[in-house]
Amino acid sequence: MQPQDRPPVKRLIDRYEAETMLIFKPSRNFYQGTGINRIRFSKLSNGDKQPTLEEANRLTQFFNRFFPATINDLLN
Repeated sequence: MQPQDRPPVKRLIDRYEAETMLIFKPSRNFYQGTGINRIRFSKLSNGDKQPTLEEANRLTQFFNRFFPATINDLLN
């Protein structure tokens, strides 16, 4: 699968791993902070569902701690 073919959330996870040199493993604090539960996040990262505008905002806020991310990264 080419990088542009990957779901938007998966692309953000890939960028996180490239920028931090860490493997992304969502914690309880991540789920509580974003308000997205484990099952919903799995569906978002696999591309089964599209993030709502609110979810996209919260994910962008989370990933902005590590690299510049915009809501367009998730909605394209």
